[in-house]
Amino acid sequence: MPKFFIDPSALSVGDGGQQQVTIEGADAHHLARVLRAKPGDRITVTDGQGNLYAVELTTVTPETVRGAVRQAGPDHTEPAVKITLFQSILKGEKMDWVLQKGTEIGITAFVPFLSARTIARPAPHQFVKKQERWQKIVAAAAKQSGRGLIPTVHPVTVWPEIPLKLAGQFTLVAWEGETTCSLRQALSARPGLAAAQVVIGPEGGFTSDEVAALVHHGAVAVSLGPRILRAETAGPLTAGLLLYHYGALEPVPSTLPSNGK
Repeated sequence: MPKFFIDPSALSVGDGGQQQVTIEGADAHHLARVLRAKPGDRITVTDGQGNLYAVELTTVTPETVRGAVRQAGPDHTEPAVKITLFQSILKGEKMDWVLQKGTEIGITAFVPFLSARTIARPAPHQFVKKQERWQKIVAAAAKQSGRGLIPTVHPVTVWPEIPLKLAGQFTLVAWEGETTCSLRQALSARPGLAAAQVVIGPEGGFTSDEVAALVHHGAVAVSLGPRILRAETAGPLTAGLLLYHYGALEPVPSTLPSNGK
């Protein structure tokens, strides 16, 4: 069975001091109707705060699922390096693909934005609806891939604000016009990195002025090689290479027994 996300408030202490979990809404319906779970089955839940629980189900209905915590331990699925991807909004399903694959790889947060060459330009009144839809895509990908948290999709931001959001963190901007600094060189100069920001442009790329503004605010422009990558490829690739470089793609031991029937 998949891992289920719960809010910490879903944990309670029952009779005899036994820790209990209550799952309601869509996840309860999924367990009861789709997975055909029944009392006695075991599932794994995470509270999104680094804690993992093996839960034995005691009550299963489409409205509410309850269970007793049989074992608890740390959730080691989250990478030690926290990556925020600043992605210029892409056309159609390309943006969905970046969010889905970026979540699977291990990105912690996404910042969608509009830049000079952005083709897909939703009107300001559509920003909230877009953000909500993208957050649902990320949540589904996090559940499917067994993440320990659901990455955050931040509100849509317009370009002049992006360089100002770098906030002194280590930031990489992938740019096809960079000819001297590779991604490997930039990462080798920063051992023991705990957090990074990656900035990726739209289908038409960044303007030279945009790259200059990012570099002025502390970003490092890097080349991703001699071949031109699609805009939807660059972000997940950079994140994956970054996590690989810092050893964040190594296997980790499970802290809980396998779930299931």
